Amino acid sequence: MSMNDSIINLINQNKSLKEICKELNISEKQFYLRIKRIISDGNLLDPCYCYDSNIYYNKANKLDEKQKNSISISLPSKDTDFKFIVISDLHIGNKKFDMDLVKHVYEYAAKNNIHVIFNCGDFIEGAYASDNLLLKTTNEQVEYLIKKYPYDKDIRNYVIFGNHDYHSILYEGFDISKKIENSRFDMVSIGYGKGVVNMKSDSILLQHELSVVENPDIGRDNKIILAGHGHMMKTKCNGKFILCVPSLSYVSPDKKKEIVPGFIELSLNFDKKKIEYVEAKHLIVDNSVKEVSISKCKVKSLMEQNYIYNKKDKWK
Repeated sequence: MSMNDSIINLINQNKSLKEICKELNISEKQFYLRIKRIISDGNLLDPCYCYDSNIYYNKANKLDEKQKNSISISLPSKDTDFKFIVISDLHIGNKKFDMDLVKHVYEYAAKNNIHVIFNCGDFIEGAYASDNLLLKTTNEQVEYLIKKYPYDKDIRNYVIFGNHDYHSILYEGFDISKKIENSRFDMVSIGYGKGVVNMKSDSILLQHELSVVENPDIGRDNKIILAGHGHMMKTKCNGKFILCVPSLSYVSPDKKKEIVPGFIELSLNFDKKKIEYVEAKHLIVDNSVKEVSISKCKVKSLMEQNYIYNKKDKWK
């Protein structure tokens, strides 16, 4: 039996990525290269990502358009809490980006047993005309990201791409998401502009304005929205929980304002497989990681949200 046939056979036995690598004595990189060949040979596989960075693959009969800009993360059925990190607006290639900031985030994740990082866009600076460009071309920026971005076998990044990232498609015909995902197997592309992450019987929305084109029309009913592009930490809770994710760089959209780089540790609490409570811990990076604030919110079902908003409208 060939190696590819052995992998397919183990997938059919519901074996995970880590189990398959151990049984066949291959690295995760070797596994991913094999999986890409298996898929290119006409086998449709639907990945299901796990909270601990593991992956299971399910055989699919056809590609489902509904799954575009969408992924699922499997959580233990008995667990009622899920904790992860949210970052945004790194602008790799800009002089005001510092890879040490990301290294601090990875150290924090490893120390706190966190395996998931959501990235809300503007991963690179892109082809913008800027006096602050350190790496002049999009390709240089992506190559730097691939080679220098931290790696931990127990941490997986889920990325939506923003307006700076999208400029590579618009002006250069270069889809950076495919190059990154093909080279960094710890990074999963959810799409450009918006991405839905399904967990248990609920989901959250990641978004970043594309500016030059409209964002995909998805994720309108999500109770939790994590938004890049604003660079400053802000929260709003009125049935929904909306979080503007701080920038993990010194890049500021307002030249008169200085940015303190930061990130979010987000904790979700589930009740009957639905998200009920959310807690957002704002952490800044200044030689070390420091906690500056905590925002807590009880989120509502769609029906409860409509009741809140209708009641508010009556008060007007």
